[in-house]
Amino acid sequence: MTEHLRHFARELESQTAHPERLALHIGGLVDGDLDVGHYLAALDDLANEAEDRLLPGLTGGDLAHALLHVLGEQMGFQGNLGNYYDPGNSFLHLVIEKRRGLPITLSLLYMAVARRMGIRLEGMGFPAHFMLRYQDDRGSWLLDPFHRSVVQESEASSYLTGIFRQPVHLHSAVAEYTVSPRLLLLRLLHNLRNVYLSNNIFHSALAVLDFMVLVEPDEPELWRDRGLLHIQNGKMLAAESDLRRYFSRRDRLHLFWQAPEAAIPGLPGLYWEGDPSTSSGDSRSPTSEEREVMAALGHIRAAIERAN
Repeated sequence: MTEHLRHFARELESQTAHPERLALHIGGLVDGDLDVGHYLAALDDLANEAEDRLLPGLTGGDLAHALLHVLGEQMGFQGNLGNYYDPGNSFLHLVIEKRRGLPITLSLLYMAVARRMGIRLEGMGFPAHFMLRYQDDRGSWLLDPFHRSVVQESEASSYLTGIFRQPVHLHSAVAEYTVSPRLLLLRLLHNLRNVYLSNNIFHSALAVLDFMVLVEPDEPELWRDRGLLHIQNGKMLAAESDLRRYFSRRDRLHLFWQAPEAAIPGLPGLYWEGDPSTSSGDSRSPTSEEREVMAALGHIRAAIERAN
């Protein structure tokens, strides 16, 4: 376990940990010597600068617009439209340095800077897009740091429809899309993992999953994905251990010990589109996904036997 991963695990257990500190430790994936304290001080400086630029006494929508103007227009924090899938967009320390990022990392930066100014912004995890919400006694507004827009809550669906140029229907009240710091981090890590997977950088995707399982240790699919990535990296004992956790978290540990019915050529992928239902009326029978994981276990055990 790297030093940053250890600090990340400790911070997660703290009741006072802020998401920006945790996000900075994720930066240890690309810089093992990253000085988290340096970037926390940089956020302090950004908050001081932003506070000096904001007109005093602003509230409501005026404050929401002013935050976007100061941080986005004047201080230069913008969406990286030209290189959206650059992994660097997911690392907060690089966003602080380059002032370019994704919707979620820009939102995280806004939240951290605003909190230092005594302003509370909430993360909003809408479908395929991350935004912020500001509320006071004058009302509630959505902020989009990536596109530098302020939106009324009632306009959320039409705004997202305009961004994606296809209908976006929100199936819950806007407040239901508020995310906790843990869910924010998990979404950030999910984005980063997918970038690495799409480029077949399996060792980096595996390192991201080391953080993800700390954030959500009871999520079976994270153990499944980490186990499959261990196979890609030739770590068969670690793969077997993680797939055992996958079945255990699903309360299906009997399938871990059961031999697969048939081997599946090659290794299973990390994106699942099969029928999640069981293949028969027996609830103990494996689903299509579980059968693929069982086939992967067969591959693992054969490799371990050959090695011994």
